[in-house]
Amino acid sequence: MSNHHIIIIELYLSVIEVDKLLAFAKLKYYALNNILWTLFYSGCGIPYFFSEKEREHINKISSDEDKELLENLMPLHCIYKEAKAGFSEAPSSIVNPGKYIWDFNSFKKEITVSSQVFAITSMISLLNQQPTTEAKDFIIRRQIKNFIEFLTGYLRNKDGLFVDAEDKTKFIGDNLKLKQNSKEFDFLDQVLVFEAFMAYKETLKENSEKEKMYKLDGEKIFKFLYENFNLALELTTRNLSLIISSLYRASKYIKDEEILTSICELIALGCAEIESRIKITGEIEKSPNNFLPASLITHFRAASALLEGYLITKIEKFKISAERILNMLLETFNETLGIFAIEDEVKYSIRDAAEVIKCLYTYFLIKKDDKLLDIIDLFISNTIDKLVQSTVERKVNIDGLDIEINENIPIFSEVNLAPVFLKSIKISNNLIPLSEVSKKVDNQFSIYASSIFINLHYLGDTNNGREEDDQHQLLG
Repeated sequence: MSNHHIIIIELYLSVIEVDKLLAFAKLKYYALNNILWTLFYSGCGIPYFFSEKEREHINKISSDEDKELLENLMPLHCIYKEAKAGFSEAPSSIVNPGKYIWDFNSFKKEITVSSQVFAITSMISLLNQQPTTEAKDFIIRRQIKNFIEFLTGYLRNKDGLFVDAEDKTKFIGDNLKLKQNSKEFDFLDQVLVFEAFMAYKETLKENSEKEKMYKLDGEKIFKFLYENFNLALELTTRNLSLIISSLYRASKYIKDEEILTSICELIALGCAEIESRIKITGEIEKSPNNFLPASLITHFRAASALLEGYLITKIEKFKISAERILNMLLETFNETLGIFAIEDEVKYSIRDAAEVIKCLYTYFLIKKDDKLLDIIDLFISNTIDKLVQSTVERKVNIDGLDIEINENIPIFSEVNLAPVFLKSIKISNNLIPLSEVSKKVDNQFSIYASSIFINLHYLGDTNNGREEDDQHQLLG
């Protein structure tokens, strides 16, 4: 871990009281389990088989600490969109499957660009934050390489843009048959791939051929984004907000001053467009052509984007606009139910819940108001805790903090269910509050949530080395 990251964590610890940290440590524990059991154990994707040379190398460098991972490892090239996360028997063509999870017949074999990106960035976070053995480090890096090569090799159309696909292969041993999505490219997906490339090149040896290749490829993608950013400004508020947030995350990996300056310009343009859609009440319009109010979660996404725009550009009006939205949102918080609700029935996907927590925590880093932490804590208890399907341990130590997992969450070995995030929760706001949790897992949503939760420490870190005055001059 770099000295820079140590400073950020020390700042994080100095700002928040220890008892307030427990909720975030619990989120990190959930997220680490979700990444491990989704990306390394599940088999919910196109399998990758180690070469004999790789197997020999892993055996040579492995230790007792690696035993559980090696016994249950199911390497993948990519991740499928959706499945039921119960334990099942592996297809006969899988050798030594270990705790094979997720019913093979329940796989929705759609392969989305965004789910591959979130998988890549989540696994990179594992390398950056978790102490790893030599064998684990090799396996994680091998799988990151699998995903980035699949993304560039199979999810790119004839124009060089990235599109979703569906795996039409009937049996694991057959030749791969993929059908690319024929619809127009998604601008947001291109931004997400740029983020993945910027993150991936940081894991490579500096000035290596691969590092140069992905840096060059990333610059080509960014050139397309920069020259066509007018397309982003016409998108829904939801997608424009997600684009700003992705560019903000990508900026943390960029050392090139020219590209960083251009990213700041795009973020400023995007934030200004979002501002133009905010009504006096704090409500946001759905799009430039639809003046109806956007969804509750889109309001959180937009507030996050504006706060991130403020953090990287230091343009004060972005923070002021975010606060207008947040003041309206905080009035919708139901303390009895511990959720934000404007209707009698509200539905949160795991991704939605992550967006709410990310927004409120980013605002806390700026405002330093402990009431925001109390709200986050209540919200976690009433959404995330109910979306965790099972737990591996009842007591665990994360980042030096001892946490206890609620007894309402079952132990995975007793219920035969994987310790991952479920897709969504529906909460009734009637006289007798009821909650209904989905049975499926949406990998795109759950991996995104994991990538948010394990990086909460760094949300307010622009990591670009510029002083505030330089930022004002940059965008003056």
